[in-house]
Amino acid sequence: MKSNRKLIKGVPASPGIAIGHARVILADDIRIPEMIIPAGRCQAEIDSLDKAVAATMAEVRKLRDAASKKASGPIAKIFDAQMMIASDYDFIQQVKEEIVAKRRSAGFVYKQLVEKITHPLRQANDPYMRQMSMEIDAVARKILSKLGTGASDEDIEFPANTILVSQVFTPGQVLTFRDRKAAGFAAAEGGRTSHMALIARSLMIPMVIVEDISDLVPNDAPIIIDGSTGIVVINPNEEDFAEATRLRKRQGPALITQIKKLETIPPKTADGRTMHIAANLELPGPIDAILAEKKICVGLYRTEFLYLREGDYPDEETQYQVYAQIAETFAHCKVILRTYDIGSDKMKEDGEFGHEDNPALGWRGIRSMLEMPDIFKAQIRAMLRASARKNLKVMLPMISDLSEYERARKLIQQVMLELKRARVPFDPEIPVGIMVEVPSAALTADLLARKVDFISIGTNDLTQYTMSADRANARVANLYNSYHPSVLQLIKMTVEACKKHRKPVSICGEIAGDQLALPLFIGLGVEQLSMNPAKIYDLCRLVGKIDTAVARHLVESVMNCPSAAAVTRRLESFREALEK
Repeated sequence: MKSNRKLIKGVPASPGIAIGHARVILADDIRIPEMIIPAGRCQAEIDSLDKAVAATMAEVRKLRDAASKKASGPIAKIFDAQMMIASDYDFIQQVKEEIVAKRRSAGFVYKQLVEKITHPLRQANDPYMRQMSMEIDAVARKILSKLGTGASDEDIEFPANTILVSQVFTPGQVLTFRDRKAAGFAAAEGGRTSHMALIARSLMIPMVIVEDISDLVPNDAPIIIDGSTGIVVINPNEEDFAEATRLRKRQGPALITQIKKLETIPPKTADGRTMHIAANLELPGPIDAILAEKKICVGLYRTEFLYLREGDYPDEETQYQVYAQIAETFAHCKVILRTYDIGSDKMKEDGEFGHEDNPALGWRGIRSMLEMPDIFKAQIRAMLRASARKNLKVMLPMISDLSEYERARKLIQQVMLELKRARVPFDPEIPVGIMVEVPSAALTADLLARKVDFISIGTNDLTQYTMSADRANARVANLYNSYHPSVLQLIKMTVEACKKHRKPVSICGEIAGDQLALPLFIGLGVEQLSMNPAKIYDLCRLVGKIDTAVARHLVESVMNCPSAAAVTRRLESFREALEK
């Protein structure tokens, strides 16, 4: 019998593994017949519209309050935007005028005018405009359902262990369906930077993005999604189920709570050397309190969520409130805040910045910030004001040349002088470091290590640029491998430069949480590994089994390997010997 198993590579949007059955939610268009209504009925239609708007406002307000409790304050502001859309006085007034002038139902007029607004937004190249069209559609569907012309999310029924599949999910749907025990989400549109993905990550629920997913997955089909790799398996076999179950135990939210059971933080190697294990975070969420309780530091706090939430760079005060809350939460831990790393693929198009064919190699990270000094300085001011507890560090992304660091450092010093003159408290000794994720930075690590306060090696981009393989492109996935000898040589070169100049060095890419790589990094002398929180528990337990001297011998043999496959085999052999 021929197997109908399908394996599809999509885009990872929220880490974690979900196993269950698919429930396909068709985003069918709400069709409202056009009929002339009596003039005397117009006021009743207007009253119905007012009630629908008020009910929608109450519903979105409830979602906002739930987001504040379950996810984070910044995420709740996504629903503030929906409330503004729902209550837009000018638009609602226009609908009312059209009801009277054309003598059509409130639902028909409302939908017609919404479509007039959203159609050009959906066609725009600007991802912010497309995101805005989704937000308007989300609000419109709620209002139309209240007018009796569409189904609400509450009408959708599904059993436990259901993986919901749709063209796209609104932020409200992610919250609502998660409360109703959805196991995961697979969408055809959006991406890692969409609002639905931000909320899914904050709630720690798996999500993948796969083009045409609704057409590929039969309703009620067995399905596995891996939000860390983007892999989707439709009609999986027994081996798929066994492997997914094993991985889910290692990656699931239940494992994160096991962090509380760790006795020694930071862990020590078999010979007593301390290995610092830190967390990579993307936005405030429930995991923060668990990490802070165990005094686990944050090796990388991405700040892009602020831009993605607002659709623009937020002002200094908005940023300060967020950074100050992070500093307070992690009062007894060090937190590395990375300045914006936003490329043209995420940036709002406003006429000043054009489209880039290859944004990964374009105007992103420190490159854009140096050309937008006002925005950069506003972020630095907010970070410095929040640094009064002296537990924050600042990290600059995408440094490819020493001059970029020096220019950025000069702007930071200007901000420090301004705050000092204004008698605003801040940490004058706040460490300022860089990410080494560009081959040119690794090759000149000796020069950079003399100047910077610390270095963090971003292996995801370093691998991408070294191998010329887009990490999101399935066609070159076989080339994207952080175990390639060229990538490892760049890592080794950077670590040795930091040790020479006595500067702290850490690794914050995906490989930092890979158990196979742990002995290699211990042998190299890496001081800190920063990873997805779900990987911390296993890494901490493994550290105690490794002897530093033995790991140093491993480094020499690994560096002599001719290929990524040979490196993997050597590390696997070491791991097998370790477990005997």
